[in-house]
Amino acid sequence: MAISIRKLLVLALITTSLTGCGSGRTAETRMIKQVTDGVEGQSNEVRLRNVLIVKDEMAQGILIGTLVNWSDEADVLTGITINDQAVTLSASSFNLAKNKPVIFAGPSANADAFIPQITNAIGERVDITFSFAKASPVKLNALIVQNDGIYSDLLRYKPATATS
Repeated sequence: MAISIRKLLVLALITTSLTGCGSGRTAETRMIKQVTDGVEGQSNEVRLRNVLIVKDEMAQGILIGTLVNWSDEADVLTGITINDQAVTLSASSFNLAKNKPVIFAGPSANADAFIPQITNAIGERVDITFSFAKASPVKLNALIVQNDGIYSDLLRYKPATATS
C-alpha cells in the first residue's frame, strides 16, 4: 500500500507541473486580459478597450473600440492606421478630455473610423496603430470579425463626409 501512495503522490506532482497549475500567481494563463473579441492597450493615461474590426462582404470595415483618457491633462487622437494604411475618420482629430470616452461604432458612438478596403480575411488579426498628440503611439493586433450577429448594423457609416 505504501508503494501505491508514493506513486499517487508522484503522479499528482507531475500532473500539477504539466497543467501549469503549479506555476503560481504569475502563470501565463492567469495574465490574459482579453475577455472579448476586442483587444486592449494603453499609452500613458490613455486606455484603449475592446478594439476590433468588423468587415463586410465588400471588404470594407469599421473600427470598434473605446478610448478613455484618465489623465487630468487632455490629449488628442490624431490618427489611426491599419496595416500602415490611414483609416478614414469622421473628424480630423478627437479630443480626449479626462473621462470623456471616444467610442467607435455602436449605439453610443461619438466617432467613426471607416476602412475602405481590408484584404485580410475574417478571423485574421491586423496591426492597428493609434497616434496621439502627447501620448506615445499604441500598436495593437486586432481581430477581424464578420458583419453579422451583434455586429450586423455597424457598417452604416458613409465615408463621403469623413476625412482621412
